[in-house]
Amino acid sequence: MAYKVLNNVSLKDVTKSGIAGLKTDLLVLVINKNTKNNSAFKDLNKISKNYISQTIQSHLKENGSSILIPKINGISALNVLLVKGIEASQPTHKWLSMYQSIAQKGNNIKAKDITVMPGKISPKGKDEMWLIEMVAKTIESNVYIFSETKNKTVQKPSVKKLSILVSDLSKADLTKAKNSAKKGFAIGEGVNTAKYLGDLPANHCTPRIIEKKVKAMTKDFPKLKVKTFNENQMKKMGMGSFLSVSRGSEEPARMMVIEYKGGKASEKPIALVGKGVTFDTGGVSIKPSPAMDEMKWDMCGAATVFGVMSMLARLNANVNVVGVMGCAENMCSSKATKPGDVVTSMSGQTIEILNTDAEGRLILADCLTYVGKYKPSHVIDMATLTGAVVIALGRHASGVMANDQNLANMIIESGEESGDRAWQLPLWDEHQSCTKTKYADLANIGGGREAGTIHAAAFLSKFTNDYKWAHIDIAATASYSTPVKAGTGRPVPLISELLLSKRLN
Repeated sequence: MAYKVLNNVSLKDVTKSGIAGLKTDLLVLVINKNTKNNSAFKDLNKISKNYISQTIQSHLKENGSSILIPKINGISALNVLLVKGIEASQPTHKWLSMYQSIAQKGNNIKAKDITVMPGKISPKGKDEMWLIEMVAKTIESNVYIFSETKNKTVQKPSVKKLSILVSDLSKADLTKAKNSAKKGFAIGEGVNTAKYLGDLPANHCTPRIIEKKVKAMTKDFPKLKVKTFNENQMKKMGMGSFLSVSRGSEEPARMMVIEYKGGKASEKPIALVGKGVTFDTGGVSIKPSPAMDEMKWDMCGAATVFGVMSMLARLNANVNVVGVMGCAENMCSSKATKPGDVVTSMSGQTIEILNTDAEGRLILADCLTYVGKYKPSHVIDMATLTGAVVIALGRHASGVMANDQNLANMIIESGEESGDRAWQLPLWDEHQSCTKTKYADLANIGGGREAGTIHAAAFLSKFTNDYKWAHIDIAATASYSTPVKAGTGRPVPLISELLLSKRLN
């Protein structure tokens, strides 16, 4: 089960045919300094009797500003959207914002299809192929509207088709452009898949429901191999840390393992591990009631794994990846884990659970131990782990900590390239003292309020001694809080860029 909105993304070469006769609900013209030299634009402006150029001059003053023009005589498009383009010097996330607004405009006017002339200008260091990929990715992931649990009268995504206009491309470059569009579409689909899982209410997205969706995914993508583990199986493997989280719930935990083998048989896989707490009350250390409904997004790490794995299969990517999703509910009951309880992890290390609301790291600890059996080249876990990262970085960047600086650097680079930004926090030897406790090998929280995000990573690092590892805390970036309340699909773009760029090879 992958969640796509658009039926297809196509390229149209308008070198000879022009664009005045193109039938589309919304024709988007991105205006930049090269536009005046574009023959297609010149034709459109001539047909409009200079109305388009006059509108640009009078209404488009700031970069990213736009104006929607209904039917223009002589132009077949039902609506024309003029957008003043972003300067090439601007970073990737600025370009993403521009195309996000275009996608939203398409849904607002209930357009069934969008045709975009992006122009030839892209951010410094990027080419037209990057621009095509970005347009496809951003439009697909932003025409998404969650409507599954609403009645049939509510707004659903209207846009089902995207056409990207190109001109003066060689046969070889046209092939590259088509591949770029396909890649962007697949990443956008992965983003939507993660959004959709996160947006589902917790009673519609339990560990067992996710298990069914993961198994169903193999029907669409036979190249994906899925293993699922129930609580009895996890108990036999010694996953006492993981299982301590689900003890208070009637809903049993599940661990799903998705294998994708697209690279050489000799290549070690890259492992992705995602926290999947489908609802988090905090357990006995119960959370405050305001905004507790947002705890349905506490499974966005697992949702990211799901989205990325579907993206890889869609593209037949030449890389080996194993994805692990650790899913559980954290609830209160007479059977729930209590503060002060000591459990034994799969690694054999004992853990004193001082706070049952620090549950995600308990799940990840055993998943990180399990994934070691694959002898991975790199391991990256993604988790909505700490509120502290929101305080540290705001909603703009995910927090990165690692035991390997090269891996951390590549994650940061991929974030900048994709516009899905991340920032590194330190993980020094001095931070390891927070895991010490009198009654077990490790404590699941450090003392006090200091460096909460780093202390969580320090705990996880105790289970990652055998491989290169990075932790991405997405508590601030995986969803929008009040008043928007929606999943973002992050960090699917970052992880997709990291894997597809072959930076880790």
